[in-house]
Amino acid sequence: MRLKTLGAAVAASLVLTAGAVAPARPAQASIVNWFEVIITAVSTLAANSGGGGNDAQLEAAKQQIIHAVESSKQEILAHIDAIAAADVEACTQSAVTKFAQIDSMPGSLLGPFVNGAVDCAHLSSSYFNTVQSLPAADNIGKLMGVIYAIAMTGFAKYGLSTRSLLGNLITGYEAVAVKMKPTRCGMQDALQDNEVRPRPGDPMYWIVWCEAYNGDLANTTYNTIFPASPTEADFDAVRLQAGRNTSYATAVHALPALRAA
Repeated sequence: MRLKTLGAAVAASLVLTAGAVAPARPAQASIVNWFEVIITAVSTLAANSGGGGNDAQLEAAKQQIIHAVESSKQEILAHIDAIAAADVEACTQSAVTKFAQIDSMPGSLLGPFVNGAVDCAHLSSSYFNTVQSLPAADNIGKLMGVIYAIAMTGFAKYGLSTRSLLGNLITGYEAVAVKMKPTRCGMQDALQDNEVRPRPGDPMYWIVWCEAYNGDLANTTYNTIFPASPTEADFDAVRLQAGRNTSYATAVHALPALRAA
């Protein structure tokens, strides 16, 4: 892990806000709301699709996904408009726009729609893995759950298992958690200017901070007993706060539920 020592001026500034997220944009609640609904519904699809499942739960999950996509369509479309790859943008926009009509589609339209959604899900994962621009990757990361949810709904409607798609979504989110992880992090002894060097057993007050690629900051304080210092788990908690408006937070929050499905 790359650690950077803060300068005295920055350290002093962080001391004033220690224990709280540094002033920055708050988490985007609307994204969190539809995302949580979709992840829960996707888990239900995976548990009940492919025959032998609960039809009522499948139907409820499908309706939850449709409602979540429709209620946040403008926000989702805004992310789609920012996708640099024309093919990914086109297939994602098509899937999101047509999704609400999935129950009324005749077989001649439903089959191509489902195939297109599945192909788009795979295409989005491939694009995420190859794109170098973090803003471009972030847009795909934020939409990945929606794209796979649409594809999984189509599979479930046909009575097909969604397990393989779930596995691909998990793999995709694992890639998001790696690529979008805030790496500009550091820690600072809040009492570093104290002329007395710490001795074993002395209390220590650490400021741990991280900055996401989009400039969002987070910091908090940890108390240890010298010579102990903040752990990687401590940094992960601050990374999650710094990445609260990025797909890093989306992936980290989603993975436990998806893996347990």
